[in-house]
Amino acid sequence: MVLRYTLIVLVYLICFISPLIPGFPKGGSASGDAYAAVFFLTLIIVSLLLIPERTMFRGPLASLGESIAWAICGVFILFVLQIAAALINNLILGQPLQSKHTQDVVQLTRNAPVFIFAVSIIGPMLEEIVFRKIFFGSMKKKLGFFFAALISSLIFAAFHFDFSHLLIYLAIGFFLCYAYHKTGRIWVTMFMHAAMNAIVVLISLSVRLPNTVSWIHWPM
Repeated sequence: MVLRYTLIVLVYLICFISPLIPGFPKGGSASGDAYAAVFFLTLIIVSLLLIPERTMFRGPLASLGESIAWAICGVFILFVLQIAAALINNLILGQPLQSKHTQDVVQLTRNAPVFIFAVSIIGPMLEEIVFRKIFFGSMKKKLGFFFAALISSLIFAAFHFDFSHLLIYLAIGFFLCYAYHKTGRIWVTMFMHAAMNAIVVLISLSVRLPNTVSWIHWPM
């Protein structure tokens, strides 16, 4: 299991830094199309590496009904947490609401519509596998829930290289860890994460006002 998890993290890291690899398209629709293809290939590889997990004992799981309730209600809770964290970040810590990182992602989806699937669905799925299932799940056995959730959420936040909005990413990561801890089902947090991103990207593209939601989390 350690070897498989290590390979998954390495594959995710390669996906993450792929735009820095020489020859990767720079700017325009070609960049978005290429990055979307890399995300899709990464998801395939990670899914294959996780096949043995189907036969492993995963511990107690929440019932299907409870898990569905968590998945749906969790989307609304994520938005409330983000609004609260953004207000604290802005009014108390003095950080801007706008995030250049998020604005760049919105622009990339406008240039390459296919990238919407990467940013809304594939990205969240990969992040839940890496940061919740692997990092949080592995550390929880040794450190307990709180410290495992805190450390994995800090790593999750740092990976976005948007340190003026660290508190927002930390709040998102911590709640997703809690939801995974309570249900034992990674698809629950995948649904929350993907639904949240999909809602924001659709709003941003339809009303063309990225600055109004630029503090909302994105998967890159």
